Amino acid sequence: MKLIKFFVLCILLFRSVGFAAELPGDAYKLLPQLSAEIDQTWPDLQPRAFIPALIEQESGWRVRATLQTSRETGCGLGQFTIARNADGSTRFDALAEARRLDATLAGWSWRDCYAVQYQFRAITLTLKLSDHRCSQLIDAAPDIKACDAAIHNGGAGSISKRIKLCSITEGCDPRRWFGHLERQCPQSKVKVQGYAEDFCTINSKYPARVFARMPKYEGRL
Repeated sequence: MKLIKFFVLCILLFRSVGFAAELPGDAYKLLPQLSAEIDQTWPDLQPRAFIPALIEQESGWRVRATLQTSRETGCGLGQFTIARNADGSTRFDALAEARRLDATLAGWSWRDCYAVQYQFRAITLTLKLSDHRCSQLIDAAPDIKACDAAIHNGGAGSISKRIKLCSITEGCDPRRWFGHLERQCPQSKVKVQGYAEDFCTINSKYPARVFARMPKYEGRL
């Protein structure tokens, strides 16, 4: 009996360690810092697992994650990007836009774009702003967070275009994401070099991919 109990204890310990190891990159080390950031800048966020799941989708929790293609550069945990036109001019700069959200981000630049404290503040504030916008457009709570995720990935303009397409599509509810707005795709369906999928597929599937990662973060922050 004692031997059986010993093996059961070992199995439980193994499972406990394995559960902790399920988190990718530097997630386990950085989650307390993210939790403190949420407490400070978005304390009423529900579910809290939404942000760490989105970070995993963006960067795999690798602090120095980098996306580099001919059209854009993405940096850090939240993959804030700068996109360029064909002539090399800047089409949009997500880091510069985030910097305007709060005085504490004023010193953030592309030179230190990987800085964790800036990334966490920018991620939380940009998603909080998206949540405010989406709550005015979308009905159900899960769909609001899906809208937040879609904006983070494809921009607010994408949501506006999806709503317009949905409003003229029979059976489509423009106040719901899942099964409705997610099926209305304004982005290109042509694959671009450097990306595994076309932009239509990436943006449409992005919220569901974030939601699929949320369970592992429940109760962790």
